[in-house]
Formats: sequence, structure tokens, C-alpha cells
Amino acid sequence: MTEQQWLIDETAFPDSSYLKEIEEEFSQENTRSPRESTTQPQPLNLAVRLQDIMIWDTKKWFGDARMRLDALVVHGKATEDDSSSFYMPQTFRFDGIKDNDRLPTGENGLLIFYGEAVHFLDIFITVSRDRKDSDDLATLLNQQMQSPEIQGAVSTMIGFTAIATQAATFATALGAASALGNFAYKALSKATGDTIGVYRTSWLQYRDKFGIGRHPQNGSHKVRDISFWYEIIQEGNG
Repeated sequence: MTEQQWLIDETAFPDSSYLKEIEEEFSQENTRSPRESTTQPQPLNLAVRLQDIMIWDTKKWFGDARMRLDALVVHGKATEDDSSSFYMPQTFRFDGIKDNDRLPTGENGLLIFYGEAVHFLDIFITVSRDRKDSDDLATLLNQQMQSPEIQGAVSTMIGFTAIATQAATFATALGAASALGNFAYKALSKATGDTIGVYRTSWLQYRDKFGIGRHPQNGSHKVRDISFWYEIIQEGNG
């Protein structure tokens, strides 16, 4: 899967000056005592919720109006004893959706992530025609856990979590997150036969403060026959 296949791609890979800044902060961190240490980022408890998801035309994409929305959030906090600890896949299914319908997500929206994040927060959203008895995204990824793509991402993320002292490892981890999102897109396309990569983005802890807030600030993202907005909330601030 290529990046061009995501209809909305707001990923902004950090430039060389940003990576240099991170390198300097990591270097300063290594010379400080634990009591003096302040720059190493600490995990934050975050929630990501999709809101006002509107389907404007079911015929163009979904045919029988039975659809699924899959979300993958890669949050950078990996543990060695759980190879899937650094990402959260979610699948939501909807029946009987008609033109101009708002998806029934409840008063608080569709919760696609809740947990700790560190260094970055990558979000991938796809919409598909739902096939009967199709596996959810978590199952699809688990079935492919031994694939080179997922094993490469797992090794990179666990290694990054263990050292996280060089800008080069930071950039490699971002690349692994992107590769995992594209792999999930590919797995969904194979399982459903009709998957649309609607949205992807990457929020950095240093540069973006994880993107905490509403996106977009006003109105909704709208592409083809779907529109939505989302919010990233820090626990205790929402």
C-alpha cells in the first residue's frame, strides 16, 4: 500500500532540524542525573474519539449499506512481553445505513483509543463494505503476526522503547508505525474486497503535544461520501 491511497493524509514526517533538536535533548538527558532529568517524555493517558460520522451516499461505496469502520492507533509504548502492546486495533460494524445517515456512535462518539502514549500517536481510519463473518482488525493482525512486516514493526518498536536515545531510532519507529498502518489497510482490503483508506495522521509528543484538541478545529473532514471530526483528549482534561 502506498501513501497516495489514503484519501486524507495529514502525516508530516519530522524534518532534519526537528530530528536534530530531539538528538540534542536525548544527549542532554544522558548527561543528567535522574533527579535532574526533565526532557525525556513521559507517557500520557489519552483518548481518541470520532464524532459526527456521516455517510452521505451508501450506493457509491457500500452497496448493501452494511458497513464497517476500522481504526488503528499506534502509540509508541511497547512492552517486551506483549508484541501487540504498541498498537490498538478497533472494528465497528453498522447495519441498515442509508444515505445521509449519521452512524450511531452514542453520545460520546466512537472511542478508537484509550491508553498511554509516548513519543507519537499515529491514527489510521478505513471504511469497508462488511462481509458476513469477516474477521475484525485485531484478529486479522494476529493472524499475520509472523509476517515480515509485523515482525519488523514489532522489533523496531520494542528496540525503540528500550533505548529511545537517538533521533535515528525515533525516525525508524515512525517508519514502522506507518508500515503497520499500510499493512492493516492491505489486510482489510484482502478480507473485505472493498476497503477505503479514509484518513491517516501522525501527532508527535515534542512537536505537536500529541495533537490534543479537536480536528479539524471547525467543521468536519469530508471526503467523497463520508465526513467526520475527531478529538484527542488527555485524561483529566476532557
